[in-house]
Amino acid sequence: MQFAAKIANVSYRDYCMSGEVMAYAQATCSRRFGYDSVNVTSDAVREYQALGGPTADFGAESVPAAEPEPFIKDLDDLKRLRVPDPLGDNPMREQIRALQILRRELPDQPVYAWVEAPFQESCILRDINYFMVDIRTNPELPKEILKFVVEMETAFAYAQIEAGAQFIGIGDAIASLGSADDYAEFNFPYLSELVERIKKRGVYIKYHACGRTKHLWKYIKQLNIDILNLDSLIDFGAAREFFGDKFVLKGNLNPVTEMMDATPEIIHAASQRSFAQAGQHGKFILSPGCELPPSTPPENLDALVESARLFCSYQ
Repeated sequence: MQFAAKIANVSYRDYCMSGEVMAYAQATCSRRFGYDSVNVTSDAVREYQALGGPTADFGAESVPAAEPEPFIKDLDDLKRLRVPDPLGDNPMREQIRALQILRRELPDQPVYAWVEAPFQESCILRDINYFMVDIRTNPELPKEILKFVVEMETAFAYAQIEAGAQFIGIGDAIASLGSADDYAEFNFPYLSELVERIKKRGVYIKYHACGRTKHLWKYIKQLNIDILNLDSLIDFGAAREFFGDKFVLKGNLNPVTEMMDATPEIIHAASQRSFAQAGQHGKFILSPGCELPPSTPPENLDALVESARLFCSYQ
């Protein structure tokens, strides 16, 4: 994301707003480093923007964010919304345009399309502070927002599949901020519904939730996903023991201490550790646990790619 824009010498504002720029940056970065997949996500507010949600002013290199004032204040606000056309004049279309270009230019590489998980997107539309209070004091509103978001993300996923996506990433960055009971009532049913709808279209699904997610594993294990991307805060060995070979596990190097601020020797050691914990007894994708910081030295990503070939490629 930001790292790719930096390598391609384009502004992050342009990366987020233009499908052509995003595709150019992703392809440039992939060809420079020789890793195995690219993606067409840039931020968590693309769907929010397509609904007309205003973003806070952001500079050329900042990540877009929703305004702090809730976009959905009550049920009347929600009832006025309509699922946006993913091919309409909105930011969804730019993501699909990037996907189409990358599928054409990198035909042998997996291109991860992207949607936000219902819980994640609902927290953006309502504002996370209000949403978290609502689930205790006014549960009807968050549940109605979640239902709407399932429909919106289904439409966005289907449009990306029709454009050639074979992999769909589902971003649920803030899922770990809730309790297991919160996840069971306000996340899992809606996420599971979205996953099942997407799987019926014959694509692979990657699910990612940031932070410490162990308290949610008993529910995550029930999801019909293919790849589980785990944060560096997770004990990778414990994850492999819990999930067995149900999922491809992806991760989980620390993006800062084991990538941005590391040496090639540290990266090789961390990669070997992750493979030993999760790769020897099941399918495995080596990667940072979350996004690569843009100030990561390019030679450190070279070291990660080299590590993948040394320790875990095709084993």
